[in-house]
Parts: sequence; C-alpha cells; structure tokens
Amino acid sequence: MQQDYDFGATLQFGTVSAVDDTRHAVRVKLPALEDMETDWLPVLTLGAGGNRFYALPDAGELAVCLLDARGEGGVCLGVIYNDADRASESDRNIWCKKFANGTVIRHDRSNGQVMVDTPGDVLVKAAKQVKIQTPNTEITGDTAILGHLTYSAGMSASNAGAGVAASISGTAEVQGDILLNGVSLQEFVSNHTHPGDSGGQTGTPQL
Repeated sequence: MQQDYDFGATLQFGTVSAVDDTRHAVRVKLPALEDMETDWLPVLTLGAGGNRFYALPDAGELAVCLLDARGEGGVCLGVIYNDADRASESDRNIWCKKFANGTVIRHDRSNGQVMVDTPGDVLVKAAKQVKIQTPNTEITGDTAILGHLTYSAGMSASNAGAGVAASISGTAEVQGDILLNGVSLQEFVSNHTHPGDSGGQTGTPQL
C-alpha cells in the first residue's frame, strides 16, 4: 500500500529576529502566528556549491518564509521592501547594491555605466595580469607605482602651474636625445666649446 505524505506548506511574512552568520540562516517572528519565532531557517542563495554567494538580511527586515505544515521547518525566501524600508531606486534600468556603510555598486543598463563608490579601500588581486582596455584612463589623485614602469607609446607631463613637472631621484639613462626648449642636448654638448686657459677655444667634449 502506498504511503500518504503530507506536503502542506504555508507562505508566511515576518520580521527577522536573529541572524546566524556561519550557517547563513535567520530566525523570524511571525505576526500571523501570534509572533511565534521560527527555528533557524536557511536563507535562499544564488549559489551554494562550486559557485557561492553570501548575503544575509539584517535583523528587523521584512522576510518571506516558506514553512512546513507544522511551522517547524522551512526556508527564508528573502526579504521585501515595505512602507518602512522603501526601494532605493525607481528605475527598472538600474541594478544597485547599497550597503549600510555607504558603499554603492550600481549599473545603469540604459547607458552601460557602472559605478562603484565606497568610503573604504578597493583591493584588486590577480595571480597573473590586470588589463584595462579603454581609449582613455583618468586618475585624479596621486599615483604610486611600486614596481617597474614600462610605457611604449610616449609620455607627456605638465605641472599645471604648480611647480616642477617631473622629479627623478637616482640615475636617468637615456638612449637617444633630449630636447631642452626645442634645442638638442646631444647636439649642444657635441658642439660646445669655450675659451681655454692659454687662449683660443677648447675642443668639443669627448663623449
């Protein structure tokens, strides 16, 4: 004889009352069930195997839960906006992640713009290469390069009226010529003479 199973389940709304960071789970108080607090419910995630995603709601957020018929087990499907916590955007073209500390990751699919804004540091680590492929790159702050710098398409510098445009501590080795206000340093040095101690002109420098 085939055994009968009770697969009854209910959809419940409640407030997150506790969060377990390690188990990626929450407990929820359910107003419809006299504020009964659920057992620990796993929070639905986008990936939990080879590809993993970690994001937990905060206590006080409005949660949606799927519970078994006895209300003892189930899963937290996620949290939803409500009158107290309204959506941060009002444009369907926007994908946005905002954090409590002020960090924002935002993409506008209407123009392709991606914006990352954070009050802290940004760290990018790669075991091999980091490539930036764009016609123009603009850096507004001071830039420190701690490794060897190689460039292959020329370089120009300007002090914007704020002092010395370039300063080098150490030896600069140049393969080629240097122009000083349009004058060839190599030609100037090669042709340079001055009056000698015993009269007449000195010879040109021996390079």
